Amino acid sequence: MSKQAIGKIEQPNAADAGDPTASRWQPALAFGALVLLAFAYRASYLTASRWFSDEADYMVAVRMVRDGRSPYDRALYLGTPAFAYACAWAARWIGLFRVVLVIRVLNVVATAVIAWIASGWVRSTSRIRYATAALVLLAAPPLLDALRAGNLSPIVNALTLIVLLSWRRHPVAAGLALGVGLAIKPYALPLMPVLFAARLERPTRAHVIAPLTAGAAFLAALLASPSELWRMLARHQNFGVVSRSMSLQRPLYCLLGWGPTTTTILIAVTLAATIYVRLRPRSDGEVAHLAVLACILGLTRIWLHTLTLALPLICQVLAERTRRLAAVWQGPVANRKRLLMDLITSVALVFILFNCDTWVCMTILFPALPRWADGLFALLPLAALLALFRLGLTYEQSKRTAT
Repeated sequence: MSKQAIGKIEQPNAADAGDPTASRWQPALAFGALVLLAFAYRASYLTASRWFSDEADYMVAVRMVRDGRSPYDRALYLGTPAFAYACAWAARWIGLFRVVLVIRVLNVVATAVIAWIASGWVRSTSRIRYATAALVLLAAPPLLDALRAGNLSPIVNALTLIVLLSWRRHPVAAGLALGVGLAIKPYALPLMPVLFAARLERPTRAHVIAPLTAGAAFLAALLASPSELWRMLARHQNFGVVSRSMSLQRPLYCLLGWGPTTTTILIAVTLAATIYVRLRPRSDGEVAHLAVLACILGLTRIWLHTLTLALPLICQVLAERTRRLAAVWQGPVANRKRLLMDLITSVALVFILFNCDTWVCMTILFPALPRWADGLFALLPLAALLALFRLGLTYEQSKRTAT
């Protein structure tokens, strides 16, 4: 990943550069303050006495396991059997309410981690990065949507982003973290083959060790309850176009009449990403962008909260466009207008992406629209996502060329 994402950003502030103690402790104190802000801001989520919508599906499944039944007797449970069995085991010791509280606490910490990592892609002073982290934490629609629904995506996506930051330096630990994330929700399955196949500028064995460790950990978690594996796979093969989620499945069904299964989409997206990442040498940042894009597009249920994985990319694109505009603000008017339009276009792409739930519900708002119109509306957020990732890859390539 880029230097910005791992905290190695040049500090223009002379005071920071001249005080090594301050430069060492300042990020830790800032992150601690961000976590405290997250707890204060999400107090109502942490103390809610009711179960949120997605939380109810998880916890009812856990209660079924505790009572000797299958978690997939709950029709809307889409998690892994390992997660349900682990929570049921913990509930026998500390009670179901405390299990929910632990998950909520981890979810809130995960939102702070995601906001912190996202701000690391901003090339600017430490103060601006800290302000960006706070803004993402307080206002990013994917994070707000995740906690409003009680979804586990912040935990899973935080682990995935941590893996993308640490796989070179700590491949075994990163692989174990990815395995844990997959055992909760298998969002990031494409990350393993993409990382394994990556043709890197600075090749090391880490890109082999990390995905192999993740695969071993994930396989061990699945084999802990082998009787439930087929039920899990069958549950994920159900055609989900009626769920109105943003996914490749929806426009394919609405425009072509073909509704591919989860396995078909996952294999196709993973194969395309692994071929693309092998075409030429890639920087760590490019690999990270391609892996995240594959993880998102490989799902047949892409909700707003799933897009927490894209927050670092969005911060990078908006920050780069703003920085370039500021650099030419006193220059020729033509350059200023062009870069201003670039920034407005990027903001429009983010707006379209963050309103994905609205676009896929247009035929509910306007029932007279034909099915092909439903498919075109579903393509809008997908096109915005692809355009933003293309911009991110362009920035990474330009940095590599400059280096």
